[in-house]
Amino acid sequence: MDNLRFSRRNFISAVGLTGAATVANLSPLQSLAGIHDEKENRAPDRIIKMVSTINLSAKEQEKIRSVSKNVDLQIVDNASAITDDAEVVIGDVDAATLRRLKNLKWVQVWHAGVENMPKEMITHPAVLTNMQRVLGPVIAETAIGLLLSLTRGLIQTSVPNFYRKKWAGVPDDVVLEDLYHKTIAIVGMGGIGSETARRLHYGFDMRVIATDAKPMHKPDFVDELHDPSWLMEMVPQADVLMSAAPLTSLTKEMFNTEVFSKMKRSSYFINVTRGGLVQQSALIDALKNKKIRGAGLDVATPEPLPADHELWTCPNLVITPHNSSVAEVRNQRMLALAVENVRRYTLGMTLMNVVDKEKGY
Repeated sequence: MDNLRFSRRNFISAVGLTGAATVANLSPLQSLAGIHDEKENRAPDRIIKMVSTINLSAKEQEKIRSVSKNVDLQIVDNASAITDDAEVVIGDVDAATLRRLKNLKWVQVWHAGVENMPKEMITHPAVLTNMQRVLGPVIAETAIGLLLSLTRGLIQTSVPNFYRKKWAGVPDDVVLEDLYHKTIAIVGMGGIGSETARRLHYGFDMRVIATDAKPMHKPDFVDELHDPSWLMEMVPQADVLMSAAPLTSLTKEMFNTEVFSKMKRSSYFINVTRGGLVQQSALIDALKNKKIRGAGLDVATPEPLPADHELWTCPNLVITPHNSSVAEVRNQRMLALAVENVRRYTLGMTLMNVVDKEKGY
């Protein structure tokens, strides 16, 4: 099944990020069938055993089954209940399941990050696909919301005063500012980074600079795009530094004392991907000693964050409980991608969102 290997980044580059269709801007239940990278092959001449550990509704199941009469979809409670003859798994699989499923060809996980996949998946011949870019639009909204809550003083004064029923001016130690012509530096130009960059550039007239580990076409809304080695040159330019990278062995705690020490004292840090990307002791120090102006986090380590954790005591910090991807439309978009990948699989076509298992994204 060599045809199954299809790069998410190549797909995005092919359709473009400046107006052509992407997963993000398709209507939630719209078929992705109009986006192809090759001619359709003939339908399968066998029954394809698919098992889902995701509790799909009856309507969602029917959408998958309606792709082909050759799709045999079963819903199970957990990985241990997956039948031995499964060729496709929708959901997560553990090491024991991988060893047991001799016919497994493809795993479609129901999330973007794959840092918790069993190490056996790396060497397993099954293709792994994820939900990268599907979640980008709504997470980008949280990233921008976190930033605005800091730059407009909402978290520092307005919200606390609201609960005190107090009409009060802005204290001298709280700076209100706009984002016009400010520079945002984004680490990781996947779905989250690209969506945030596009909205901040066109909506707020921000200058966008970025790094990404994969070679890719520089979108029109990005001023400069380089490989990760440019990080320490990029950081001092930033009015906002944003983490939009996946968590891998190479990115763990990459936002550390050295990075925070190079940031402007007037700058902000935003992280909406994984808490493990940040050396939290360094961030706490940067906030408490006013080495940066503020930070917005949707993720932390550990999660849930304990009530006695020092992060809660930091000034100019806003935290949301890792819910940036939550929206009613999210599951509809995820289902649309899964249905399209099932269609592609049954036709022997290349899949969308194939993960490089060695790199972890």
